[in-house]
Amino acid sequence: MNHATTLPNRHTEIPVQFLDSLESPAFLMQAEPRQIVTANKKACSLFGKKLSQIEKHRGGQVFDCIHSFSDAGCGKDINCKHCEIKNAVVETFATGISHHNVQAILEIMKHNEITPYDIQVATQKIGNFVIVTIDNYKKRI
Repeated sequence: MNHATTLPNRHTEIPVQFLDSLESPAFLMQAEPRQIVTANKKACSLFGKKLSQIEKHRGGQVFDCIHSFSDAGCGKDINCKHCEIKNAVVETFATGISHHNVQAILEIMKHNEITPYDIQVATQKIGNFVIVTIDNYKKRI
């Protein structure tokens, strides 16, 4: 991620304004439970959701991944085992290693229709949180 702004030292003070300064849609995740703490305006616009529909939700729920609607839920469904996005987030939390150009094809459910989407994200650990930036989110043709 290329951003000139630095984050405050106290991880609890990461402002929405910082996320809004990023060029890409982005959200801030906590480790346990692995949920979104906040998101920037670009992410809200990309997903067509209010911030309250993103905060305290798992990533797949925000992306509207079909596996997030299963009984097991986002990140726990058997199909999530090999999800490149989930695995990059988990590894970034565990090791602090950032990931770039993480690509996945997710089956997205919108308006009772399931459509494959090409998604590309990056992860970066900041304090006890991980910032996930969405570099690509397009309906697959």
